[in-house]
Amino acid sequence: MSGLEVSGMGFFEEFARRFYLEAVKDLERAKRAFNESDFPDCVFHCQQCVEKAVKAMVETKREYVRNHGPVLASVFSRVFEGDWREEFEFVVDVLGWFLEYYTRSRYPFAMGGRIVSPGEFIDEETAKEALEKAERVLKIAGNFLKERGVL
Repeated sequence: MSGLEVSGMGFFEEFARRFYLEAVKDLERAKRAFNESDFPDCVFHCQQCVEKAVKAMVETKREYVRNHGPVLASVFSRVFEGDWREEFEFVVDVLGWFLEYYTRSRYPFAMGGRIVSPGEFIDEETAKEALEKAERVLKIAGNFLKERGVL
């Protein structure tokens, strides 16, 4: 039996619910990584949490998004244009903030003429900020999905 049959929801609503539940798991992973002082992994999972929470919201507008980063922010802005809320400005800003950390939290990169590892670039303060941003976006998404009857 498929998830759609079990939940009784429509296709997009079920995708939205599942994206949100995966976002919750990513936030839990981020918190564990933070507690283990693995700050790059914390930031990576925070970014994943935000991306999935935003995709959950977009799904309620009957649009499936495979892309990340700037494309996701553009899609989010477009599909919510008619129902824009002040808190959505924060969501778009957070998507932009995480652009710098999407790959830098996972891979070595060149900076200032040297090779930098994620642990040299992402510190506790950055990870704490990432957690705060992810928690707020997840709350915004959760409230929105509850209003829509998805959660």
